[in-house]
Amino acid sequence: MIKKLSALLVAGHCFAISFAQPLQTKPVIITASLINADSTTPKAMALNFLNPFIKGRKSAAFNQDGWLSSSEEMLFTHNMTIQYNNVFINLYVQPGDSVHLQINGALINEPDFKWLSISGDHARISTQLNKWHRYFSTNVYKKFNLSVSLPAMLDSVKHSYAQCISILEEYTKQHHLDPVVKEWAVNDIRYTVSYWASDYLTTKDSTTGKPLYHHALFSDPLFDQYNPAGFQSMMFPYHLWNYAYTLLKTDSAIAQLAQQGFYQKAASKAIKLLIHEPASLSRDYMLFHALSTYINKSPLLLDSLPGLENYFTDPVTYRYLLRYANETANPDLKEQAISGITYLTKSKSLSSLPAIEIFDYLSKRHPGKILYVDIYATWCVPCLEEMAYLPALKKQVDSSKVVFINLCLQSEEAGWLGLIKKRNLSGENYFLNDDASKLFMGLYKIGGFPTYMLFDKKGKLRTSTAPRPSEKEDLLKTITKLLTTNND
Repeated sequence: MIKKLSALLVAGHCFAISFAQPLQTKPVIITASLINADSTTPKAMALNFLNPFIKGRKSAAFNQDGWLSSSEEMLFTHNMTIQYNNVFINLYVQPGDSVHLQINGALINEPDFKWLSISGDHARISTQLNKWHRYFSTNVYKKFNLSVSLPAMLDSVKHSYAQCISILEEYTKQHHLDPVVKEWAVNDIRYTVSYWASDYLTTKDSTTGKPLYHHALFSDPLFDQYNPAGFQSMMFPYHLWNYAYTLLKTDSAIAQLAQQGFYQKAASKAIKLLIHEPASLSRDYMLFHALSTYINKSPLLLDSLPGLENYFTDPVTYRYLLRYANETANPDLKEQAISGITYLTKSKSLSSLPAIEIFDYLSKRHPGKILYVDIYATWCVPCLEEMAYLPALKKQVDSSKVVFINLCLQSEEAGWLGLIKKRNLSGENYFLNDDASKLFMGLYKIGGFPTYMLFDKKGKLRTSTAPRPSEKEDLLKTITKLLTTNND
């Protein structure tokens, strides 16, 4: 389960949804201009549109005229965030909005977003919301005691929620928050507190050591988790999935079937559990997220689940699942030249590469070979845990036919070099600077770390959800299949 996000992102205003009418999608357009820039000014943005039914993010770089633009379809009024200058810019957006950001490079090191001007739709609301979220996310956090009873934990959660609301009330008085921003913040606090408490959902009995599942904590009326208005907060999907993830753990057969590769049976059992939840967009999201995890392992899974669309309350959410399955089964690369990539040579010297289309470069560098690409960050704990399985894995792989590529993103160069030395990380090692990291993650739809990709002997991407090193048997089977298949 995910635990601690740095700089949690923000969202929009309360909205009404009629289940009698299908959801409608409209684009949100973001443009940005950069003035007074020099060689040290960041030149790229990572854009998180945060449509909960679209995985991944987008990215864009300022052109020579200091201009960029990006867009994405949206379903709800909710948060939209942009990662730039080592912070998150939080915007309030509704489907159909157009927002412009002006970045003043001369002020880039000034605090409190003095370098940023927001204009366009809901500019005043976004400006207030952005500053409130920055204040709240950098000053408020609650670490809960996980050893208490469920009633005691619920009391603690409600107390923490009340404390956060008091902080919001005081901030509202001092900064004259617009009622729209305050209403959004109340909702966002509710699901931020649930996120802080998420480790309690799966604990162990102190006497027997057996797992305990406390998903009932999140179904408390405090969280109102079947109300579609919850989607105004970016934290609401985390709340829903933490609840659903723990609920699915109550049937141990689901995980066992998945571990054995019986994904259709595991998915069927998961569906049977989830459809007992109230019919709602919340349930749609739980189904979407649960099934997408199985699709990652078995891209054609939906073909073996007839009638699945009947369990979704809105045809739009089901179509998002179909789209995800199609994209997973038919991965496609849209290459773009990226600068800011450093390569560690065999002699341990650093070589700066020119602007390159990274995967085209790698496939030409290693023609006729399978490429297993590990995309990681030095601070990512699961990434480091997976690296422990690499030595045993590499002993069972023919190095003349398979190349291990390590791409380090969103990290410090010194930390990257230290990690390679400490872990004796063999294979080819590349480092992407901050701008390159943003562009890479948006271009190749990297939703998080670690991500593993497999390319066949002709340099074609076969999967961007390849088995991890810890899933050695599955990974070896996949590699063997690629080695013995005449790739199209």
